[in-house]
Amino acid sequence: MAKRYTLGADKDSSPAKKTAPRSDHTMSRERIPAKDSKGEKEIETLVLQKSATKPIPLARLVRELSNELPYEYDKIISKIAELQADKKILIREPVPYTRFLDYLLSPLSIWFWELVAATLASIGLVSASSGLALYLRYIFGSLLVLVLPGYSLVGFIYSKKEDLDYLTRISVSFVMSLAITTLVGLALNFTPFGITLFAVTLSLSAVTIGLLILTTLRKYSYYRLANIMTAK
Repeated sequence: MAKRYTLGADKDSSPAKKTAPRSDHTMSRERIPAKDSKGEKEIETLVLQKSATKPIPLARLVRELSNELPYEYDKIISKIAELQADKKILIREPVPYTRFLDYLLSPLSIWFWELVAATLASIGLVSASSGLALYLRYIFGSLLVLVLPGYSLVGFIYSKKEDLDYLTRISVSFVMSLAITTLVGLALNFTPFGITLFAVTLSLSAVTIGLLILTTLRKYSYYRLANIMTAK
């Protein structure tokens, strides 16, 4: 089993600062893409060396590698992410999120807010009848009916990213969305609201957001467990 090293992620490691311009004498160095295996091996060797003794902030690691090696930022970051995926290194926050609300508002939950925003956009555009809003209504309405409910359910069942590949996740999401939409319509048929546009939209939105919250809770439980295990 490969030895796992720890990289700390400080608050200065935002994407904007990772790609910030450096001084003139550094910028004058010629950059070449790390396409060959030799270049990737150089990056991997230096990453393992620098993180072998103690945790190192991610932003500082990328900056040091960029200064020592003639490779682009995106190639270095891509290789670091690959090492993380292969479990050769471990990237984590210096202070883990101890509360669910903190985790929900963290960069780790951006996906949650993106899907919630798409769902709310579907509700907001449900009454659009002309202009650009009408085309946006078709787009977000299709997402709400054909993708979002199933994607939320699949995310809850397969919370870990490596459980399903992206193509399979989308395919299963489409099938599950059709099933959920059918069940919602069947349930609404026995209510005073009936199968109306607003009733279906609000019901599917409620189901989608509810499943997203459950999915986030499950991801947070894995996150806490991972931090407990790495802290030992």
